[in-house]
Amino acid sequence: MRIQNPTPMNTTRALFLTCAMAAVSLSSLGQAAKTAATATQPDHNPTETKADILLLDKWRHVGFHLISDWQGGEVDSVLDDPTFGFALTYMKHDRHGLLDGGFDIGFQPMGGFDTTAFVVQDGKAPLEGQLRVRNQLVHAHYLLRFTLFQRAKIQPFAEGFVGARGSLLGARFTAYGSDDFTPVNDVPFFSANFSYGYALGARVQMGERSFLTARYGEMRHLDGGNVVQVADADRLTIGPDGTVTSNATAGVTLPPYSVRVGLAMNF
Repeated sequence: MRIQNPTPMNTTRALFLTCAMAAVSLSSLGQAAKTAATATQPDHNPTETKADILLLDKWRHVGFHLISDWQGGEVDSVLDDPTFGFALTYMKHDRHGLLDGGFDIGFQPMGGFDTTAFVVQDGKAPLEGQLRVRNQLVHAHYLLRFTLFQRAKIQPFAEGFVGARGSLLGARFTAYGSDDFTPVNDVPFFSANFSYGYALGARVQMGERSFLTARYGEMRHLDGGNVVQVADADRLTIGPDGTVTSNATAGVTLPPYSVRVGLAMNF
């Protein structure tokens, strides 16, 4: 068989088809390489690499706060109030609802005393040590929070809460020469009343998941519920085993306002 030499027109067509096929092949290879590089190359865009927890469907919020009650009047009086304490707030966020629900508990010392005591336990030699007795103002509330501007640096919020507020007496014994303390009895005295109220505050974003929180609250009670019974520190009996017994109480009117500041985290 005789092969004829290609004409110039056939040669041009062949070159054109060859170049077109090569271009398509190179384009496909380039696109595949780009896709592979994108998949393996780390993303340096901070807005895409950070997992913005505020955009998730569900997250949790925990706050630790320094709290104090306030009788009203001058704001500077809060610094002179001896009832500084601590509070823990836990909340669960669900983007499908407008309100976040959770609980808040707190403890504030209301006075007490330290005394030297000799404790006899299980027929052993008496232990000499320090007995620490404290009245504590306590609260436990269920709360609902509505937060504005959840993606902003400053996020105002409003809360409503309901629960109990009262006092308890705690005692613990520390033997001389030891750093360990022993609760001498569970709760010698406890008294609480129903309470409810509202709070206004704001949290300022300090880091990716950390916030500085400030909050002002007003607490309400049923008729007479703002007076809580507190163990009278002058009428306590200390047994030979260090147990403390409350023999008398005194009525204390609880302050209607509270202020707090602290740190909170989302996770």
